[in-house]
Amino acid sequence: MNPFPTLPTLVARRVRQSLCACALAASLSAAATLSPLEAAGPSRADARQAAAGPDSPQSRHRGDPALDLPNLLRDGQGKEPDAVAAGQASPGTAGIPATALAAYRKAEGVLRGSQPSCRLPWELVAGIGRVESVHASGYGLRGDGSTARPIRGPRLDGVQFALIRDTDGGRWDGDAVFDRAVGPMQFIPSTWGSWGADGNGDGVKDPNNIFDAALGTARYLCAGDRDLSRDADLDRAVLSYNNSRAYVNAVRKWMDTYRGSGVTETPDDAPATPHRPDPADRALDAGRVHPTPLLRPEPEPEPAPGRRGKGGAGSGGGVRHPAVPTPQRPADKPAPEPVEKPKPVADHHTVVRLESLGDRHLEAEAGTAFGRQPQVRALDAHGHPVPGARVTFRGNGVRLTGEADAVTVTADRGGVATAPALQPGDHPGRFTLTATASGGRGPAVDFTVSVRPVLYRLELWDRDHHDHQDPQRPPLSLPLEAGSDSLLSELPSVRVTRNGRPAAGLRIAVTVLTAVKGEKPAPALDGPSFLDEYERDRPVRSLLLPPTAADGRITLPPLHTGPRPGSYLLRLAVPSESGSAAPSGNVLDIPLTVTSSPSTGPRIP
Repeated sequence: MNPFPTLPTLVARRVRQSLCACALAASLSAAATLSPLEAAGPSRADARQAAAGPDSPQSRHRGDPALDLPNLLRDGQGKEPDAVAAGQASPGTAGIPATALAAYRKAEGVLRGSQPSCRLPWELVAGIGRVESVHASGYGLRGDGSTARPIRGPRLDGVQFALIRDTDGGRWDGDAVFDRAVGPMQFIPSTWGSWGADGNGDGVKDPNNIFDAALGTARYLCAGDRDLSRDADLDRAVLSYNNSRAYVNAVRKWMDTYRGSGVTETPDDAPATPHRPDPADRALDAGRVHPTPLLRPEPEPEPAPGRRGKGGAGSGGGVRHPAVPTPQRPADKPAPEPVEKPKPVADHHTVVRLESLGDRHLEAEAGTAFGRQPQVRALDAHGHPVPGARVTFRGNGVRLTGEADAVTVTADRGGVATAPALQPGDHPGRFTLTATASGGRGPAVDFTVSVRPVLYRLELWDRDHHDHQDPQRPPLSLPLEAGSDSLLSELPSVRVTRNGRPAAGLRIAVTVLTAVKGEKPAPALDGPSFLDEYERDRPVRSLLLPPTAADGRITLPPLHTGPRPGSYLLRLAVPSESGSAAPSGNVLDIPLTVTSSPSTGPRIP
């Protein structure tokens, strides 16, 4: 090794020493400007806060980060030549807007006072800010840390990104159904609820403010007694923010760049194209015509030979005229084709998906209206409601208006489309009602419609008791007992109701069944029988009774007990439309015991 350093080596060493001294002075100056409260910072997060690990909501796939890597030092200072002339940093350089840079450095100073063992470098916070939102560039960053336009990630509905249902009632992300990552550091609202901080001292913890967001990021990265000077802890911290190795590589590369190349502080309002973490926003940007951020002067035509100015070749004598004659196009050269500008894409007017409001299962009794009307909300690519959207409801087995099975409605100001009152058909079953948006690209919403059979209530009616005593008392249970070969001419009445109201004009079927203990009741082949009105000598054990009266009552016809003693049932039922067995609520069984001793009428014990 040469003990005598060369001149370039000595110069490089002196430059590095000067840079270190300047950085130390800047750090001490920043620390001196902190108030005692800011220096103390927020207290260390306790175990009750949301875990900051690779399984936390913050670490899940919540948007598209800017994973482009630095492409530095075309001019030796971290800026490309054109950017130098414009006073701005290009996307591939180490430039950071002044307010963002102040927020990152302030976050480091606060954590140095509250958690010195964490050894958090501000360049790490800046690396995350660069990958998440390119330091809020292009969003109208202001000196107080706020932005003119919100920075929001995609709707986390589980379709393209993670499924994270709403945790903040839409307070920060404007969505009361699903969460979105918000702000320059793209916090999930639930994570912000545990780790949010007031970085600018205005008394509000706002993830949309870069001072608050940078300090919240610092606290989150320092969770769990991490020492970020160790590579393993640094990796764990960044993976807890986004569980992606590509994300970690990009953040660390930008952190190293900010540490090694010297950061260029750029104006907050320098022209920039914002990074969109939501692909839907980028799709809309592709169709918009954006104003040119920087207008460059058109090059002047080369002066004719022998007419150069006094200032030398191409100087124009040191004076540039405001107007330059346009050179004539040769006659044989065709005019260039006009460039068609892309047409702006309609924003917030295209329905991308529908979401149901309330339960998607409706149930009603056949022939009666449903208790509620199906509703859906029409949403655009941002998850915002689309007022005036046209939504078609189409049913199978249910009527929407008159006899129509489909109807198209217009969504209200909140993007909510409401189907008209549904009328179930007369036949029970399960049916489907489908909602689709006119021109929508998203899937349809299906509602399940269940139509129950009509439910009647059959009960014995003691005429004397209900007509002359207390009508509020429930009907009596009247088990019948009679001797063999007896005629029961005055059987109790039966009343039929539907939803508590008398069911008039309803025909009831009555059947005589055997009731042997331990066996299923079966139609009786002999035993009690009704007297047929036309053929009195023919025993009838199954009969369709006349329609019920206006009060829902029906009286059973006379019954002959027959010669065979035993236990029987008189089963009354409302026949179903299909002729199948009626539901249990539509059946009434009256027990009848026939004894071996004849008697002249029913005896009620």
